[in-house]
Amino acid sequence: MFPIAFVILILSCCRKHIPHSASENQKDSPSVTRLLSPKPGTVIQLGDSVEFQFAAAGQGNTLDSVVIVAGKGDHFRAKANPARFYWHSGQGRVGQVTLKIKVYYNDSLEEAHAAGLVVLSDMVPRKYSYKVMGQYPHDPDAYTQGLVYEGGYLYESTGLEGKSSLRKVNISSGKPEKVVPLEKDFFGEGIALFKDQIYQITYKTQVGFVYDKNTLEKIRSFDYQIREGWGLTTDGSRLVMSDGSSQLFFIEPEYFTQVDRIEVFDNKGMIPSLNELEYVNGKILANVYGESYIVIIDPGSGKALGKLDLRPLMPKGSEGDMGKVLNGIAYNAQTGRLYVTGKDWPVLYEIEIIPSL
Repeated sequence: MFPIAFVILILSCCRKHIPHSASENQKDSPSVTRLLSPKPGTVIQLGDSVEFQFAAAGQGNTLDSVVIVAGKGDHFRAKANPARFYWHSGQGRVGQVTLKIKVYYNDSLEEAHAAGLVVLSDMVPRKYSYKVMGQYPHDPDAYTQGLVYEGGYLYESTGLEGKSSLRKVNISSGKPEKVVPLEKDFFGEGIALFKDQIYQITYKTQVGFVYDKNTLEKIRSFDYQIREGWGLTTDGSRLVMSDGSSQLFFIEPEYFTQVDRIEVFDNKGMIPSLNELEYVNGKILANVYGESYIVIIDPGSGKALGKLDLRPLMPKGSEGDMGKVLNGIAYNAQTGRLYVTGKDWPVLYEIEIIPSL
């Protein structure tokens, strides 16, 4: 069970996104079946069982079976007592989940319902520590929005209208060897390296750009429907994008269309303000805007698996300054280490995660 205050908080954040039973929205004809439980916005932990209760309206109506679809290929059928049974949430996804329900009655008839649940993670995020292996100069005027390591160089996207750019940076000196400025109307955001091309998204203009990795020559632009662009990374076949919420969007890179989506939750609730992203060994690492930690995410379920607190690396006097927050994660696959920095930070840190990912 969860504390009442906590449940009220979760429901206040989530209920407006969760549909009620379809039977409640049918105005044209009366429903033959009613979903009595679970109530909309019921909060559970992943792996919990949930009681379902149905009632048949009017005499002569008999429930035959109920089918619940929770995801791709995840079907559950209740036959023995379809009016009351338990559905097990299994090990699917966390977040706001809508179950699609088909109720079969009177031998050959059916009716559709939907049930909205809030599914919390079944684990407490593991705490990770780190060891600083090196530190390098970083341009204190670089408003870092995206960071990628490749072949001994950092590729960096910087933000702010009129100051946004894509850069190829020498790590040792911290100086860019090439800078491509964005037009003044664009606010640069996350970047990802995919098949020798660099993808860059923008903040509120819903426009992105593709560059040649070696020359930083712009190849093409693209647009997208996601309201805001924040972070970007790739799992090797898809791009993964954040929009400053608790959601991550999976994108096919040719037309930049959304093919999947997850929400990131820990055992207490959603983790909002996901920002700069990096894909590392099957996990997604994300800065949380305004926070001094990186969250480690399972891309299949959305569960927050761990947290890496980098507060000791924050520049002196930067606490509370939203213009100098932690924001920049790049992975060196050869060493297994991360490069991390922040907006307008004077230092880039090379760190080793303990235990390693």
